[in-house]
Amino acid sequence: MPSVSSPNISEAPLPPTIRALGWSSFLTDMASEAIYPLLPAFFMRELGLTSVGVGLLDGLASATAAIVRLPAGMLSDRMGRRPLVIVGYTLATLSRPFMGMVTGPFGASIVRVADRFGKGVRSAPRDALVADLVPSDMRGRAFGHIRAMDHAGAAAGPLVAMLFLWWFPGRERALFMLTILPGLAALAVVVRFVHDPYPVRRVLRADIPAQPLWPSLTGPQKTLLGCVALYSLGASSEQFLLMRATDLLHSAGMTTAVVPLIWLAVSLTKSLSARYTGRLSDRMHPRIVLAFGWLIFAAAYAGLSLSTDLWTSLGLIMLVGISYGISEPAERSLVSLLSQPDQQGSAFGWYMLVQGLLALPASVLTGWLWHQGNDGVSIALAVSAGLPFAAAVVLWSTRSTLGMQK
Repeated sequence: MPSVSSPNISEAPLPPTIRALGWSSFLTDMASEAIYPLLPAFFMRELGLTSVGVGLLDGLASATAAIVRLPAGMLSDRMGRRPLVIVGYTLATLSRPFMGMVTGPFGASIVRVADRFGKGVRSAPRDALVADLVPSDMRGRAFGHIRAMDHAGAAAGPLVAMLFLWWFPGRERALFMLTILPGLAALAVVVRFVHDPYPVRRVLRADIPAQPLWPSLTGPQKTLLGCVALYSLGASSEQFLLMRATDLLHSAGMTTAVVPLIWLAVSLTKSLSARYTGRLSDRMHPRIVLAFGWLIFAAAYAGLSLSTDLWTSLGLIMLVGISYGISEPAERSLVSLLSQPDQQGSAFGWYMLVQGLLALPASVLTGWLWHQGNDGVSIALAVSAGLPFAAAVVLWSTRSTLGMQK
């Protein structure tokens, strides 16, 4: 089992391919997040969906992405990472603009599923490529950089959307179609600058025996996946955070046009916290950092379940962003730490499969609880706090299992 190589954290510059992946992530997330905060209101107003329908559609799209992540990750272990990364970016870039043409829930589902399918194809190979490119004592910093660029793009997207709709009010469909431009730029960066390192290039060969799926995972990997499953069941779609913010804004007499600005602030919070806390997983065991991030997430949602004050709730929503910035690099560092070098793609595929498949029941559960009487919203947010808290406690108690690889 690979181990963290040295207590002396390398300060060498990140490889150019890591930085290129960061820019491709920035551009792709800018395109995606320019439309994401607008989708709940768009689906309800234009397509007649309810909050349950919004949660179901978003969960379905996430589950679709999850299903393809495992085979994509396993395939990348045999043939290299770059081809699948390119395919994934291409699918998302070409499908996303069609949201501007949909006229009903079925069409919206097709577009969202196609977009997330592309994300699923590229995600595990991309994270495995990051693990291939840097030594173990730089992985927290590398994953932190990628996640920071992801979220910086997610911050730029709502800002672009807000400015566009300021000048062209009511033209959401035109904005959706224009997202093809940053998508094509991201694809160009990947094609030009992203390459597999020579030692991990593989040729798909028929004489390589197929690897077993679940039995190939070690005990520590299965333990981690169990904790991720428990956390993910409570971490429903962030659309519900936007819905909560919208409700509070309306109660305070403010306009929905502020929602993209809130999403901008959340994304900036994620980006900054990922950039400055990613290397914590290089200095400490990533299990500890991950449990801490999950505890912050639970505390933020617990506060949201009790708060009806706009500014307090907005502060807690920012705290959710901080929790993501802490936990996302740590999750990936821990997955990589527990995996063999030639099985990184499969390991990330399993992690993303479990995480993504539970997005559907998590979102449906939250959407159902949301409408259970006057206290439905508080109950839904409390459940989103309780399950991640339990996952953090279980993870914290696994030192003998997950703490031996440090």
